[in-house]
Amino acid sequence: MQNGFLAMETVPHTQAVCRIHIPAAAETDEKDVAFSHDFGQMAFKKIHCSGIKLLYGRLRFKEPFPVRVESTGPFIEMYFSLAGSHGMAFTQSGITTSITRGHHNIFYIPDTEFYIEPEVSDDDNLSVQVQFLPHFFNRFLQSGQPFMNEFTEGVQHQRFSQLSTDALPITPAMYAVLDEMAHCEKEGVIKQLFIEACVLKLLQLQLEQYRDRFSAQPIPANPDTEKLEIARLFIARNLAHAHSLAELARHSGLNEFKLKKGFKKLFGSTVFDYLHTRRMEHAKALLRETQLPISEISEQCGYAFAQSFSTAFKKYAGKTPEGFRGS
Repeated sequence: MQNGFLAMETVPHTQAVCRIHIPAAAETDEKDVAFSHDFGQMAFKKIHCSGIKLLYGRLRFKEPFPVRVESTGPFIEMYFSLAGSHGMAFTQSGITTSITRGHHNIFYIPDTEFYIEPEVSDDDNLSVQVQFLPHFFNRFLQSGQPFMNEFTEGVQHQRFSQLSTDALPITPAMYAVLDEMAHCEKEGVIKQLFIEACVLKLLQLQLEQYRDRFSAQPIPANPDTEKLEIARLFIARNLAHAHSLAELARHSGLNEFKLKKGFKKLFGSTVFDYLHTRRMEHAKALLRETQLPISEISEQCGYAFAQSFSTAFKKYAGKTPEGFRGS
């Protein structure tokens, strides 16, 4: 690992080691690496861009094997868990933490060794990690913002720190930036500028979300959080359904007022903005990865008429479905 980027090895309980090496930035600017073993499958895409390192990870484990990560120096990491849950144990710091799907956090990691433990599942564990050296982050640490004081102190004393004690939910705006960055087809300096802009936008969204949480007056734990998560999952898993507030309220066990107010506060988006964003992102994935007819994609995304879907998609993505598929 160079300057905080990754060299990984899986460590089964028998202590037999299968080393995974992600090439250093000096070797390549962009690299795809995939491995398949008895205990599971792993695939990584690494992009190095002007001091910023991106790692897209896809892991599917049949057995609970920790993945050892080695570093030659401290680094800061923006971590987004898109699917699956990831436990992390930091050897020198003696700290364990985890990020469940749909959540994110920012870490300062001084440890030269730590472990990632993806959940055992038939589904993929998907994550996006954005890493950079502390000096890249210094201009933000020097801002004097109260909500960053504890994190800043940790960096200054080379002590493991996380911006938020509890990982925060990934907002629709963050999902949109992550998608655009992951599927960027630009090249050369234009791609470099685009990725830098996306990283800064993600950082802005993360810091704004945490600032708002930090600034809020302390309140008791919200007993409705689990019910709001039930409503969010019901939406995400039933994008073709014609949702209504009344139905979602009945499904989650909340009244409509608590559902509307609580959903916006917890997830940073109204119920129907969240539904629209998830539908459009699902449509983009289907257009990119399948050859399904537009009419069928529109139905899967909850539109009775393909023309209405095309109008909504163009407003969201800047292209018609046909244009997006052909780009």
